[in-house]
Amino acid sequence: MADIVDVLHARCAEVAGEAILSGAEHPTLTLTTREVADLLNHMADLRRRYHDIDLAHRELDHRYTVLRRAASDATASLDRIRAALEQRTAHPEAQARQACTIARFAAQNLTAASLNTEKAN
Repeated sequence: MADIVDVLHARCAEVAGEAILSGAEHPTLTLTTREVADLLNHMADLRRRYHDIDLAHRELDHRYTVLRRAASDATASLDRIRAALEQRTAHPEAQARQACTIARFAAQNLTAASLNTEKAN
């Protein structure tokens, strides 16, 4: 397929050179039926590759969003743990249980987000 691009480039250079020498403002490029078919196939291949790349980009963007949200939630959980541990009125064992519960849920959420992005592969 890359051959057709080389052929097209060479023909365009040739026609442009002739147009410059002759002073023609609208040169004509002639391609064989096979060359046109090759060019159309190459364009279709490029379109498919673009679609595949675009789809992969969208998937990566979604994974980024999911992981970013999970990381943000984990940061908020750390703030909640800090607040729970700084409470002066709570019993130390209650503080520890509350902090452990918050940490467990944060870990579960991070694990779930990580597994969701791995399933996308």
